[in-house]
Amino acid sequence: MSRRSPRLEDSGYYGIDREPLISYRETLHRIFRRRKINRHIQPEAIETSNNRNGNRHFIFLILPLCFGLAYSIITLNSNFLNPGVLESPISPIINTKDPTARCKEMEERVRELQNELLRLKQEINSHFLTADSLPNFALQSLGAKVVLHLSSEAHQTKETFTTILGIPLMRPPVHQRTVIQGHSPLPGRCWAFAGGKGHLLITLSHRVTISHVTLEHISKNVTPTGTITSAPKEFTIYGMENLDDKGTHLGTFLYDQNGDPVQTFKTSDNKQGFFNYIKLQVESNWGHPVYSCLYGFRVHGKLAE
Repeated sequence: MSRRSPRLEDSGYYGIDREPLISYRETLHRIFRRRKINRHIQPEAIETSNNRNGNRHFIFLILPLCFGLAYSIITLNSNFLNPGVLESPISPIINTKDPTARCKEMEERVRELQNELLRLKQEINSHFLTADSLPNFALQSLGAKVVLHLSSEAHQTKETFTTILGIPLMRPPVHQRTVIQGHSPLPGRCWAFAGGKGHLLITLSHRVTISHVTLEHISKNVTPTGTITSAPKEFTIYGMENLDDKGTHLGTFLYDQNGDPVQTFKTSDNKQGFFNYIKLQVESNWGHPVYSCLYGFRVHGKLAE
């Protein structure tokens, strides 16, 4: 039996059975252990909080994209289901219920486009005139003639044409009228005159004002040597009312040996008049020392009123 304290007995600490009525047993609270545990748990809590915040940001980013995608799908579906009135790239077509009215409108629009195309074509032709699109008043079939006694003589070449009983026959020269016959230029079929200078006087088919002249030769691509040294280089045009007239200078021009075979030149606007004759004066050729060749010559203009 444990020792009892008289003081505790007086204060009522013991009961009838002499056992203590009041217990002073202390309960041990593990404060430091709990703090240690909290230290290990705290990073996990922080990580969980960060994950939750990240999830919230991700949701805020995804929601606008979802709404935008849904709106796009709805818009596309509505366009496919109700495309509306289709417009032509040429002109808007009124969506009328009467097919006949629509056909008439399309026909009128096509007619307008055809007229506009024709107008543009005429405007282009007015800026880029070609010899084939202009009348030729130096054409033999229309009445034009060569004034032989006032033109240079044809050059006689030394090439043989054929032989009879061993006697060589010379090739006859090409006549001056070949220049105004309007044939397509063929290699060798041209009027040749001696040297680099020569002239040709033509009686025009009508009394006209001269606006353009055209000089024809063959292309160097169709010649055996690949050159056209006998082609005229510089030439001058004179308009004449009669044979005794000194002539009105209408221009001096340069035929380009590297250009088109058929070249058209515009005469001077300051020298307008009505002429019955025209004189072609060749001043030089492209280097041939013996002769020059002229394949075709045309005169363009308008009839005198």
